[in-house]
Amino acid sequence: MNEGATSEPAGSNRKSGRKLLLRFAAVVALVSAALVLLGRGGSGTLDVTRVSLAIVTTFSLMIGAIVIAGWRLSVLAGGKIGIRDGIAVNAVSQLIVLIVPSRISEAAKPIGLNLSCGIPLASGFAILAIERILDAVFLAGIGLAVVAVLSGPYSDILRSSSLVLAVFAGVGVLGIAVLLARPVRLGRLIGRIPVVWLRRHADHVLEAFSHLANPGSTGLAVGLTAMTWIASYLIFFMFFLVLGIGDLSSGQILVVFVASTLGLIVSVAPGGLGTFEAAIALSLTGFGVPMASAVAIALLLRLCLIIPVVAAAGWYLFSSNLNLPRILERLRDWRASDEPGE
Repeated sequence: MNEGATSEPAGSNRKSGRKLLLRFAAVVALVSAALVLLGRGGSGTLDVTRVSLAIVTTFSLMIGAIVIAGWRLSVLAGGKIGIRDGIAVNAVSQLIVLIVPSRISEAAKPIGLNLSCGIPLASGFAILAIERILDAVFLAGIGLAVVAVLSGPYSDILRSSSLVLAVFAGVGVLGIAVLLARPVRLGRLIGRIPVVWLRRHADHVLEAFSHLANPGSTGLAVGLTAMTWIASYLIFFMFFLVLGIGDLSSGQILVVFVASTLGLIVSVAPGGLGTFEAAIALSLTGFGVPMASAVAIALLLRLCLIIPVVAAAGWYLFSSNLNLPRILERLRDWRASDEPGE
């Protein structure tokens, strides 16, 4: 039985979800007010018109990135969930990343898949691992390309971080290749595991990775990953183009994009709070942007990325069987929880 269909009253769940979203919206409003005050009282670089236009311009691109990532999630799940469900789980998991510490929030996507679609947790974590490997491949490639083509501040940090990601991506791809090369033998080894629950989880993991044996699905997943990264970079590019600050080139914007993404990865705070903004601010100061303006720009960019996530997640929370309080509850004790119906 799917645990997403628990006996909890739907009205109570939706009410709790609304309260959480309202609180989060209040925080966004406070950040917006602080940003406006900073723009007016600081360097004077930002004005309300450009800020509003930047938010509107990046909104559709951010929604597009959420949709593409959700489509990829549906593909990696082997068609067990529809594209709409994939988008919903992806949007809500991105919202949860902004609420709870980053390392813990990684479990939000497998738990969301489990509660809404009945996908076993082990399969969900395997799908998450595949996503992270694909993302690491592209981010490492982008980072190394930036370091090879452009010279400038923090190039050593970008190079070392990209090399670490490249090693992780290489190990991940090699592991996937090994799993796909000997599926029958691995199945036999799993069948010999004496512990029932461990054998069951291992079966789910192997099944999730076996979907990559389909060249069409794998190619589509890789293509959607590329589209996700392109859309993410376009958000930064259009953001700086609209603001017109610092006369940054497309290559310099790419450096800021890679640095900010690395800031998200190394952070343990919710949504990469602090490290994301610091990476952007430091990158911009390296290109001659004053620190006051760089901080204001980092805060504004954070706002542009948050608003679409809140909007998309709120829509799906109120129009589907996803339940934010329930996911957060499972997230707190996911290590001790059992899979539903098994």
